Amino acid sequence: MPKRDSHTIAVAVFGIAVLVVAFVMLNRVLGAGDALASGFREESAVTVSAVSAEGTVDVTIAEGASTMDIVDRLAEVGVASDAETLRTLILLTGAGSSLQAGEYTFSLSTPPAEIVRRLREGPPRIERITFRSGLRVQQIGIILEDEGYFSHEEWDEAVASAQPRDFMGDDPDFLGYLMPGTYEIHDDTTAASLLEEMLDRFGELVTPDLVDRAAEQGWSLYEVLTLASVVEREAVHPEEKPAIAAAFRNRIDQGIALQADPTVQFALTLGEGGPASVENFGWWKGELTVDDLQIDSPYNTYLYPGLMPGPISNPDIDSIRAVITPADVDYVYFVASPECDGHHLFASTLDEHNANVELFRNSGCIPDQIPSEDN
Repeated sequence: MPKRDSHTIAVAVFGIAVLVVAFVMLNRVLGAGDALASGFREESAVTVSAVSAEGTVDVTIAEGASTMDIVDRLAEVGVASDAETLRTLILLTGAGSSLQAGEYTFSLSTPPAEIVRRLREGPPRIERITFRSGLRVQQIGIILEDEGYFSHEEWDEAVASAQPRDFMGDDPDFLGYLMPGTYEIHDDTTAASLLEEMLDRFGELVTPDLVDRAAEQGWSLYEVLTLASVVEREAVHPEEKPAIAAAFRNRIDQGIALQADPTVQFALTLGEGGPASVENFGWWKGELTVDDLQIDSPYNTYLYPGLMPGPISNPDIDSIRAVITPADVDYVYFVASPECDGHHLFASTLDEHNANVELFRNSGCIPDQIPSEDN
Protein backbone atom coordinates (compact mmCIF):
# COMPACT_ATOMS: atom_id res chain seq x y z
CA MET A 1 0.00 0.00 0.00
CA PRO A 2 1.61 3.34 -0.97
CA LYS A 3 2.31 5.38 2.09
CA ARG A 4 2.62 9.10 2.36
CA ASP A 5 5.07 10.81 4.73
CA SER A 6 3.00 12.26 7.58
CA HIS A 7 3.64 15.65 9.09
CA THR A 8 4.41 15.58 12.77
CA ILE A 9 2.48 18.16 14.73
CA ALA A 10 4.06 19.26 17.93
CA VAL A 11 1.37 20.65 20.19
CA ALA A 12 2.73 22.35 23.30
CA VAL A 13 1.19 21.53 26.61
CA PHE A 14 -0.86 24.53 27.52
CA GLY A 15 -0.34 26.18 30.86
CA ILE A 16 -2.33 29.06 32.11
CA ALA A 17 0.58 31.35 31.35
CA VAL A 18 0.44 30.38 27.65
CA LEU A 19 -3.13 31.52 27.20
CA VAL A 20 -2.29 35.16 27.57
CA VAL A 21 -4.22 38.03 26.16
CA ALA A 22 -1.67 38.59 23.42
CA PHE A 23 -2.43 35.24 21.77
CA VAL A 24 -6.16 35.70 22.05
CA MET A 25 -5.97 39.18 20.58
CA LEU A 26 -3.71 37.99 17.77
CA ASN A 27 -6.12 35.17 17.06
CA ARG A 28 -8.98 37.66 16.77
CA VAL A 29 -6.95 39.78 14.40
CA LEU A 30 -6.27 36.69 12.28
CA GLY A 31 -9.95 35.83 12.34
CA ALA A 32 -10.88 39.37 11.30
CA GLY A 33 -8.44 39.20 8.41
CA ASP A 34 -9.88 35.88 7.34
CA ALA A 35 -13.40 37.27 7.54
CA LEU A 36 -12.45 40.18 5.32
CA ALA A 37 -10.78 37.91 2.80
CA SER A 38 -13.65 35.42 2.81
CA GLY A 39 -16.00 38.20 1.77
CA PHE A 40 -14.36 38.07 -1.65
CA ARG A 41 -14.63 34.26 -1.95
CA GLU A 42 -17.45 31.97 -2.90
CA GLU A 43 -19.70 30.97 -0.04
CA SER A 44 -19.10 27.35 -1.01
CA ALA A 45 -15.39 27.44 -0.18
CA VAL A 46 -16.09 24.68 2.35
CA THR A 47 -19.03 22.35 1.68
CA VAL A 48 -20.27 19.57 3.92
CA SER A 49 -22.69 16.66 3.69
CA ALA A 50 -25.33 15.73 6.19
CA VAL A 51 -24.22 13.74 9.21
CA SER A 52 -24.26 10.05 8.30
CA ALA A 53 -25.75 7.26 10.36
CA GLU A 54 -22.22 6.44 11.48
CA GLY A 55 -21.72 9.97 12.81
CA THR A 56 -19.39 11.14 10.07
CA VAL A 57 -19.44 14.20 7.84
CA ASP A 58 -17.96 14.53 4.34
CA VAL A 59 -16.14 17.84 3.99
CA THR A 60 -14.88 19.38 0.74
CA ILE A 61 -12.40 22.23 1.09
CA ALA A 62 -11.89 24.31 -2.05
CA GLU A 63 -8.60 25.86 -3.06
CA GLY A 64 -8.21 29.26 -1.40
CA ALA A 65 -10.56 28.55 1.49
CA SER A 66 -9.56 30.67 4.49
CA THR A 67 -8.80 29.41 7.96
CA MET A 68 -12.00 31.08 9.15
CA ASP A 69 -14.01 29.37 6.38
CA ILE A 70 -12.68 25.99 7.43
CA VAL A 71 -12.93 26.42 11.19
CA ASP A 72 -16.41 27.94 11.16
CA ARG A 73 -17.87 25.25 8.88
CA LEU A 74 -16.31 22.42 10.89
CA ALA A 75 -17.74 23.96 14.03
CA GLU A 76 -21.19 24.42 12.50
CA VAL A 77 -21.56 20.73 11.67
CA GLY A 78 -20.09 19.47 14.93
CA VAL A 79 -16.76 18.21 13.65
CA ALA A 80 -14.99 20.84 15.76
CA SER A 81 -16.71 21.20 19.09
CA ASP A 82 -14.76 24.38 19.95
CA ALA A 83 -13.97 26.71 17.07
CA GLU A 84 -11.91 29.06 19.23
CA THR A 85 -9.63 26.26 20.44
CA LEU A 86 -9.16 24.97 16.91
CA ARG A 87 -8.39 28.42 15.54
CA THR A 88 -5.90 29.10 18.36
CA LEU A 89 -4.16 25.77 17.75
CA ILE A 90 -3.80 26.55 14.05
CA LEU A 91 -2.27 29.90 15.01
CA LEU A 92 0.14 28.45 17.56
CA THR A 93 1.37 25.71 15.23
CA GLY A 94 1.64 27.99 12.21
CA ALA A 95 -0.49 25.54 10.25
CA GLY A 96 -2.72 28.12 8.58
CA SER A 97 -0.69 28.32 5.38
CA SER A 98 -0.35 24.54 5.05
CA LEU A 99 -3.98 23.41 5.31
CA GLN A 100 -4.72 21.44 2.15
CA ALA A 101 -7.78 21.50 -0.06
CA GLY A 102 -9.58 18.30 -0.90
CA GLU A 103 -12.22 15.85 0.25
CA TYR A 104 -12.22 14.58 3.85
CA THR A 105 -14.43 12.51 6.10
CA PHE A 106 -14.47 13.54 9.75
CA SER A 107 -16.18 12.08 12.79
CA LEU A 108 -18.20 14.36 15.01
CA SER A 109 -16.22 16.05 17.81
CA THR A 110 -12.84 15.21 16.32
CA PRO A 111 -10.06 16.49 18.61
CA PRO A 112 -8.57 19.80 17.38
CA ALA A 113 -5.05 18.35 17.11
CA GLU A 114 -6.37 15.53 14.90
CA ILE A 115 -8.21 18.00 12.67
CA VAL A 116 -5.06 20.08 12.20
CA ARG A 117 -2.93 17.00 11.56
CA ARG A 118 -5.26 15.71 8.87
CA LEU A 119 -5.71 19.08 7.19
CA ARG A 120 -1.95 19.58 7.03
CA GLU A 121 -1.36 16.04 5.82
CA GLY A 122 -3.93 16.44 3.07
CA PRO A 123 -6.92 14.36 1.98
CA PRO A 124 -6.63 10.58 1.91
CA ARG A 125 -5.07 9.26 -1.25
CA ILE A 126 -7.60 7.41 -3.37
CA GLU A 127 -6.34 5.14 -6.12
CA ARG A 128 -8.30 2.84 -8.38
CA ILE A 129 -7.65 -0.68 -9.53
CA THR A 130 -9.59 -2.63 -12.14
CA PHE A 131 -10.02 -6.39 -12.08
CA ARG A 132 -11.05 -7.68 -15.45
CA SER A 133 -13.61 -10.43 -15.65
CA GLY A 134 -12.63 -14.08 -15.90
CA LEU A 135 -9.86 -14.07 -13.28
CA ARG A 136 -9.10 -16.74 -10.71
CA VAL A 137 -9.06 -15.81 -7.03
CA GLN A 138 -5.28 -16.32 -6.96
CA GLN A 139 -4.82 -14.05 -9.97
CA ILE A 140 -6.44 -11.18 -8.09
CA GLY A 141 -3.87 -11.59 -5.32
CA ILE A 142 -1.03 -11.55 -7.83
CA ILE A 143 -2.36 -8.38 -9.45
CA LEU A 144 -2.62 -6.66 -6.06
CA GLU A 145 0.96 -7.63 -5.30
CA ASP A 146 2.22 -6.52 -8.73
CA GLU A 147 0.51 -3.15 -8.26
CA GLY A 148 2.17 -2.71 -4.87
CA TYR A 149 -0.93 -2.75 -2.68
CA PHE A 150 -0.78 -6.03 -0.78
CA SER A 151 1.25 -9.20 -0.91
CA HIS A 152 -0.46 -12.24 -2.35
CA GLU A 153 -0.03 -13.83 1.10
CA GLU A 154 -2.15 -11.04 2.61
CA TRP A 155 -4.78 -11.66 -0.05
CA ASP A 156 -4.73 -15.42 0.52
CA GLU A 157 -5.10 -14.86 4.26
CA ALA A 158 -8.06 -12.52 3.67
CA VAL A 159 -9.75 -15.15 1.50
CA ALA A 160 -9.08 -17.91 4.03
CA SER A 161 -10.48 -15.93 6.96
CA ALA A 162 -13.48 -14.27 5.27
CA GLN A 163 -16.95 -15.37 6.25
CA PRO A 164 -19.22 -16.64 3.44
CA ARG A 165 -22.25 -14.54 2.57
CA ASP A 166 -25.81 -15.78 2.65
CA PHE A 167 -25.97 -15.85 -1.15
CA MET A 168 -22.96 -18.14 -1.45
CA GLY A 169 -23.09 -21.82 -2.20
CA ASP A 170 -20.40 -24.39 -1.50
CA ASP A 171 -17.55 -22.45 -3.08
CA PRO A 172 -14.61 -22.87 -0.67
CA ASP A 173 -12.50 -20.00 -1.95
CA PHE A 174 -15.10 -17.45 -3.14
CA LEU A 175 -14.47 -18.32 -6.79
CA GLY A 176 -17.35 -16.98 -8.85
CA TYR A 177 -18.45 -14.41 -6.24
CA LEU A 178 -15.73 -11.75 -6.55
CA MET A 179 -17.36 -9.25 -8.87
CA PRO A 180 -14.99 -7.82 -11.49
CA GLY A 181 -14.80 -4.06 -11.94
CA THR A 182 -13.01 -0.96 -10.71
CA TYR A 183 -12.44 -0.46 -7.01
CA GLU A 184 -11.06 2.41 -4.95
CA ILE A 185 -8.01 1.86 -2.80
CA HIS A 186 -7.90 4.22 0.19
CA ASP A 187 -5.19 4.68 2.76
CA ASP A 188 -7.08 2.43 5.15
CA THR A 189 -8.03 -0.24 2.60
CA THR A 190 -6.91 -3.73 3.53
CA ALA A 191 -6.95 -6.97 1.58
CA ALA A 192 -9.85 -8.10 3.77
CA SER A 193 -11.88 -4.92 3.26
CA LEU A 194 -11.33 -5.07 -0.51
CA LEU A 195 -12.56 -8.66 -0.56
CA GLU A 196 -15.66 -7.61 1.36
CA GLU A 197 -16.26 -4.77 -1.09
CA MET A 198 -16.12 -7.17 -4.03
CA LEU A 199 -18.65 -9.40 -2.29
CA ASP A 200 -20.82 -6.36 -1.54
CA ARG A 201 -20.85 -5.42 -5.21
CA PHE A 202 -21.80 -8.98 -6.15
CA GLY A 203 -24.74 -8.76 -3.75
CA GLU A 204 -25.80 -5.43 -5.26
CA LEU A 205 -25.64 -6.56 -8.90
CA VAL A 206 -26.91 -10.11 -8.56
CA THR A 207 -30.35 -9.10 -7.34
CA PRO A 208 -32.96 -11.38 -5.75
CA ASP A 209 -34.98 -10.94 -8.95
CA LEU A 210 -32.18 -12.50 -11.01
CA VAL A 211 -31.82 -15.35 -8.55
CA ASP A 212 -35.58 -15.94 -8.62
CA ARG A 213 -35.64 -15.97 -12.42
CA ALA A 214 -32.91 -18.60 -12.41
CA ALA A 215 -34.77 -20.67 -9.84
CA GLU A 216 -37.90 -20.59 -12.01
CA GLN A 217 -35.82 -22.30 -14.71
CA GLY A 218 -34.51 -24.91 -12.27
CA TRP A 219 -31.08 -23.30 -11.88
CA SER A 220 -29.44 -22.50 -8.57
CA LEU A 221 -27.23 -19.42 -8.31
CA TYR A 222 -24.19 -21.67 -7.95
CA GLU A 223 -25.06 -23.47 -11.19
CA VAL A 224 -25.56 -20.13 -12.93
CA LEU A 225 -22.14 -18.95 -11.80
CA THR A 226 -20.58 -22.23 -12.87
CA LEU A 227 -21.78 -21.85 -16.45
CA ALA A 228 -21.28 -18.07 -16.45
CA SER A 229 -17.63 -18.59 -15.56
CA VAL A 230 -17.20 -20.59 -18.78
CA VAL A 231 -19.12 -18.07 -20.86
CA GLU A 232 -16.81 -15.42 -19.45
CA ARG A 233 -13.69 -17.25 -20.57
CA GLU A 234 -15.10 -18.05 -24.03
CA ALA A 235 -16.49 -14.63 -24.91
CA VAL A 236 -14.20 -11.87 -26.15
CA HIS A 237 -16.98 -9.52 -27.19
CA PRO A 238 -19.73 -8.92 -24.58
CA GLU A 239 -22.49 -8.84 -27.18
CA GLU A 240 -21.85 -12.53 -27.94
CA LYS A 241 -22.37 -13.71 -24.37
CA PRO A 242 -26.13 -14.43 -24.70
CA ALA A 243 -25.50 -16.55 -27.81
CA ILE A 244 -22.63 -18.47 -26.19
CA ALA A 245 -24.73 -19.05 -23.08
CA ALA A 246 -27.59 -20.27 -25.27
CA ALA A 247 -25.31 -22.73 -27.07
CA PHE A 248 -24.06 -24.15 -23.78
CA ARG A 249 -27.53 -24.37 -22.26
CA ASN A 250 -28.84 -26.10 -25.39
CA ARG A 251 -26.00 -28.63 -25.17
CA ILE A 252 -26.83 -29.33 -21.54
CA ASP A 253 -30.51 -29.78 -22.38
CA GLN A 254 -29.63 -32.18 -25.21
CA GLY A 255 -27.11 -34.16 -23.16
CA ILE A 256 -24.17 -32.97 -25.28
CA ALA A 257 -20.87 -32.38 -23.51
CA LEU A 258 -19.92 -28.70 -23.27
CA GLN A 259 -16.44 -29.38 -24.71
CA ALA A 260 -15.19 -26.00 -23.51
CA ASP A 261 -11.44 -25.43 -23.58
CA PRO A 262 -11.40 -23.13 -20.52
CA THR A 263 -12.60 -26.00 -18.33
CA VAL A 264 -9.61 -28.07 -19.43
CA GLN A 265 -7.30 -25.12 -18.82
CA PHE A 266 -8.69 -24.94 -15.30
CA ALA A 267 -8.33 -28.69 -14.76
CA LEU A 268 -4.65 -28.54 -15.73
CA THR A 269 -3.93 -26.23 -12.78
CA LEU A 270 -5.39 -28.63 -10.21
CA GLY A 271 -3.91 -31.61 -8.45
CA GLU A 272 -0.32 -32.70 -8.21
CA GLY A 273 0.70 -31.36 -11.61
CA GLY A 274 -1.12 -28.05 -11.18
CA PRO A 275 1.76 -25.90 -9.86
CA ALA A 276 4.08 -27.03 -12.67
CA SER A 277 1.40 -26.26 -15.27
CA VAL A 278 0.87 -22.77 -13.85
CA GLU A 279 4.61 -22.13 -13.80
CA ASN A 280 5.10 -23.31 -17.38
CA PHE A 281 1.90 -22.12 -19.08
CA GLY A 282 0.21 -19.62 -16.77
CA TRP A 283 -3.21 -19.98 -15.24
CA TRP A 284 -4.86 -20.47 -18.65
CA LYS A 285 -2.75 -22.57 -20.99
CA GLY A 286 -3.04 -21.28 -24.55
CA GLU A 287 -2.71 -24.18 -26.96
CA LEU A 288 -4.20 -27.40 -25.60
CA THR A 289 -2.81 -30.73 -26.77
CA VAL A 290 -4.64 -34.00 -27.39
CA ASP A 291 -3.24 -35.27 -24.10
CA ASP A 292 -4.55 -32.17 -22.31
CA LEU A 293 -8.06 -32.92 -23.55
CA GLN A 294 -7.83 -36.38 -21.95
CA ILE A 295 -7.01 -35.19 -18.43
CA ASP A 296 -9.20 -37.10 -16.00
CA SER A 297 -10.90 -34.34 -14.07
CA PRO A 298 -14.53 -33.56 -13.34
CA TYR A 299 -13.74 -30.11 -14.75
CA ASN A 300 -12.87 -31.62 -18.14
CA THR A 301 -16.07 -31.01 -20.09
CA TYR A 302 -14.74 -33.03 -23.01
CA LEU A 303 -14.92 -36.17 -20.87
CA TYR A 304 -17.77 -35.36 -18.51
CA PRO A 305 -21.08 -33.99 -19.83
CA GLY A 306 -23.08 -31.42 -17.91
CA LEU A 307 -21.80 -28.74 -15.57
CA MET A 308 -18.48 -28.85 -13.78
CA PRO A 309 -18.38 -29.08 -9.96
CA GLY A 310 -18.15 -25.28 -9.66
CA PRO A 311 -17.03 -22.01 -11.28
CA ILE A 312 -13.65 -21.74 -12.95
CA SER A 313 -13.42 -17.92 -12.92
CA ASN A 314 -15.12 -14.80 -11.62
CA PRO A 315 -17.73 -13.81 -14.24
CA ASP A 316 -19.10 -10.30 -14.61
CA ILE A 317 -22.76 -9.40 -14.37
CA ASP A 318 -23.22 -9.58 -18.16
CA SER A 319 -22.15 -13.24 -18.21
CA ILE A 320 -24.41 -14.02 -15.26
CA ARG A 321 -27.39 -12.36 -16.93
CA ALA A 322 -26.59 -14.15 -20.20
CA VAL A 323 -26.94 -17.55 -18.53
CA ILE A 324 -30.23 -16.57 -16.89
CA THR A 325 -31.60 -14.91 -20.05
CA PRO A 326 -29.76 -16.52 -22.98
CA ALA A 327 -30.43 -15.61 -26.58
CA ASP A 328 -33.50 -17.25 -28.09
CA VAL A 329 -31.56 -19.38 -30.58
CA ASP A 330 -31.04 -23.08 -31.20
CA TYR A 331 -27.25 -22.93 -31.51
CA VAL A 332 -25.25 -25.83 -30.11
CA TYR A 333 -21.91 -25.11 -31.78
CA PHE A 334 -19.56 -22.16 -32.21
CA VAL A 335 -16.03 -21.68 -33.49
CA ALA A 336 -13.67 -18.74 -33.84
CA SER A 337 -14.49 -16.47 -36.77
CA PRO A 338 -12.16 -16.49 -39.80
CA GLU A 339 -11.90 -12.72 -39.33
CA CYS A 340 -9.52 -13.44 -36.42
CA ASP A 341 -11.12 -10.67 -34.37
CA GLY A 342 -12.39 -12.66 -31.40
CA HIS A 343 -15.91 -13.12 -32.77
CA HIS A 344 -17.46 -16.54 -33.35
CA LEU A 345 -19.47 -18.36 -35.99
CA PHE A 346 -22.51 -20.15 -34.53
CA ALA A 347 -24.32 -23.19 -35.85
CA SER A 348 -27.36 -25.30 -35.03
CA THR A 349 -26.32 -28.46 -36.87
CA LEU A 350 -23.10 -30.42 -37.09
CA ASP A 351 -22.92 -29.90 -40.85
CA GLU A 352 -23.13 -26.12 -40.39
CA HIS A 353 -20.51 -26.29 -37.69
CA ASN A 354 -18.11 -28.37 -39.79
CA ALA A 355 -18.45 -25.82 -42.59
CA ASN A 356 -17.64 -23.02 -40.15
CA VAL A 357 -14.65 -24.95 -38.86
CA GLU A 358 -13.40 -25.31 -42.40
CA LEU A 359 -13.76 -21.56 -42.95
CA PHE A 360 -11.65 -20.95 -39.88
CA ARG A 361 -9.00 -23.49 -40.88
CA ASN A 362 -8.68 -21.91 -44.31
CA SER A 363 -8.55 -18.37 -42.98
CA GLY A 364 -4.88 -18.36 -42.08
CA CYS A 365 -5.76 -17.31 -38.54
CA ILE A 366 -3.13 -18.10 -35.96
CA PRO A 367 -4.94 -19.06 -32.73
CA ASP A 368 -2.40 -17.23 -30.56
CA GLN A 369 -3.20 -14.00 -32.42
CA ILE A 370 -6.95 -14.14 -31.82
CA PRO A 371 -7.93 -11.61 -29.14
CA SER A 372 -8.51 -13.31 -25.81
CA GLU A 373 -8.05 -12.91 -22.07
CA ASP A 374 -4.39 -13.11 -21.14
CA ASN A 375 -3.01 -15.18 -18.29
